[in-house]
Amino acid sequence: MIATILATVMLAALPQPEGRVDAFPGVVVDYDARAVELPGFVPVDAHSEATPEVIIEVIAEAGGVRDHEALVRIEAEARHVHAALLLLGLEPGTPGAILSDGSRAEPTGPGITVPVRFEQDARTIEQSPLEWVHDPEAGDRLLDTNPTFRFGGSSEREFNGENFYMAEAEGVVVGLSTFGSGDPDSFVGVETVGMVPVFDPDTASGDPIWMADPAHIPTFETKVVLVLTPVDQERLDRTDP
Repeated sequence: MIATILATVMLAALPQPEGRVDAFPGVVVDYDARAVELPGFVPVDAHSEATPEVIIEVIAEAGGVRDHEALVRIEAEARHVHAALLLLGLEPGTPGAILSDGSRAEPTGPGITVPVRFEQDARTIEQSPLEWVHDPEAGDRLLDTNPTFRFGGSSEREFNGENFYMAEAEGVVVGLSTFGSGDPDSFVGVETVGMVPVFDPDTASGDPIWMADPAHIPTFETKVVLVLTPVDQERLDRTDP
């Protein structure tokens, strides 16, 4: 796994090709648009009477680890998403975390937008998946928090002599809540692309309980393409909360 990412860093130093490239299974790098396209589907059913309230803690997951709480499940592996962003010439910053002293470390790194494309009523729609999330009790919408996303890159951790890319182990590619944790001077981050503001997945934290909005989220198993695109840094700084 580490060798794959290191090899990709070396490739990123070479002149970038043009057009669209199937870089990895389930990953298309569009060099002309400077975007990474990730096919997937909506894994939660917010329109079923059996599941009227779906708590959302992840924008995009991989591997089926968090199907029950994600807006999008992508077909790609998390490490390949990281590698594809490297192929666009991006350098990851640091992941976010909920720290042991109660503070929150925001993810740092290049700004990323995370819209999705899908077909509905014979039309191609592109919109932010943030529109699919609300806090029905408070009457708030996730978009009201002015979220931004950063390519922090997930931490790696050793278990039984083997290194693991934590986004792969936890199934979190694009976060909503932040699953990283640890001490302020030594913590393990999880999400490949993290969100600002940082929300705690622990319902006892007092943070909003974000849920899928059936009035906006597409139906269960709707095929989508998640598009990760670098944001102009100056524009990102102007829109940071």
